[in-house]
Amino acid sequence: MARILVIDDEKGMCWALRKALTDEGYDVITAGNGPEGLTVLAGGGVDLVLLDIMMPGMSGLEVLENIRQNNKSVPVLVMTALTSMSTALEAMQRGASGYVTKPFQMNNLKETVKKALSAGL
Repeated sequence: MARILVIDDEKGMCWALRKALTDEGYDVITAGNGPEGLTVLAGGGVDLVLLDIMMPGMSGLEVLENIRQNNKSVPVLVMTALTSMSTALEAMQRGASGYVTKPFQMNNLKETVKKALSAGL
């Protein structure tokens, strides 16, 4: 069973993603901010990270940079609002495996997660 780390400051989003992905058979851990997420990731055993780009304090791009410096092999899918597409492209240049735009259809997200895990992005 793949283990997914969701890093998002919106509690409702964390709850929805945990429920939807757990229903798909994944083990899901959530973190409400970048430093908390990096601590979980440092503990190991994470197969995929779903990372919100727009967070207070440590931004998603800063979290992504830290992940890429310390753990190059874990795929990271960034989540971003349609209004910040340039940020999503910047995240891809910095090593994100892919991105999903908010708001998204949960079925589309599930498919993106499945592809990222099977491809070992």
